Amino acid sequence: MASQAREKLQLPMVRLALAQPFLDAALRSGKRVQASLEPYCLSEASFGDQEQFVTAAVMYDLVETLAELTGDPHCGVNLGTSLNPFEWSPMADAARQAQSVGDLLLRFSIDAYRDANSVEFKLETRGSRTIFTERRVTDGGRLPRHNDGFGAAYILSILRQAMGGNWAGHNVLVQVCDPEVFPPGHWDIRVAGANTSGFSVSFPSTWLLLAPQLRASAADDARIFARNRAPSDTLAALRYVLEKHLHEPGLDADHVAELCGISKRTLVRRLSDMGTSLKTELDQLRQLRAEALLREGKHSVADISESLGYRDPTVFTRAFRRWAGSTPTDYRNRFVSKSLRP
Repeated sequence: MASQAREKLQLPMVRLALAQPFLDAALRSGKRVQASLEPYCLSEASFGDQEQFVTAAVMYDLVETLAELTGDPHCGVNLGTSLNPFEWSPMADAARQAQSVGDLLLRFSIDAYRDANSVEFKLETRGSRTIFTERRVTDGGRLPRHNDGFGAAYILSILRQAMGGNWAGHNVLVQVCDPEVFPPGHWDIRVAGANTSGFSVSFPSTWLLLAPQLRASAADDARIFARNRAPSDTLAALRYVLEKHLHEPGLDADHVAELCGISKRTLVRRLSDMGTSLKTELDQLRQLRAEALLREGKHSVADISESLGYRDPTVFTRAFRRWAGSTPTDYRNRFVSKSLRP
């Protein structure tokens, strides 16, 4: 019973670097990208951190925001179509090792959980037809149009490369939440609408046996990196989100719920089910960070206060006294005086 309840409380997370193609496209458009990233407390450099995760809801918002900056109504599809499978981290290792299209899709399905626990992939054969499906844990109340377009187009690109001159687009059916993200007549495929739970690509089962004729590049090896898994434990994921936003003033339940892609009521209930609360979690994280910074002895109380989202240092001082039983200055002095002893 406990394990079942815990699964229902999962907070979906996604590796931010997966949105790099959209960031690059937005930057090429010449628009002020940083202004659009600031509401998410992100910068262009954040996308280069391979261990940076965001909630699924934030990722869906980010992708749509960046796609809109490009001015391209088919941005996701065009990016998924042009991307070299060797250059996109979730598929890089699978692309190097796969002996067939079926092998490639299976390797990707197994390994993708390292980058996102927000989706599940399934490869299902039904006689003469095979369906590759992405299913989201939640859509976060969003319409992930370009996210669907990118994923479906990426799979289509792999299939088309494998087929070469024998490509037959009329044998392919793609389902996405908004068919308008595909350009009319794209590779002669059929496109249909679906709900927001994820995309699917249906194609002849015989294509699974084809060797994937992927385009390698000289920089392949440099693009491989070790990837930690997305935090899957609910509290670990929530604490990860909170730590990234501790510096924000007014980090309340409404804002945290928005970052998590759930309602405030659901957030409060989930935390209560786990025997904790948002205030408890924030206090613990702020105390840990404050104590670590004070022990370093390099930061003023005012700077530490600001880094934890307190506009008034006296409010931080009162909070720290409640947590640690002493003022920030007294706590820091204890450690500084110890370090000066011979």
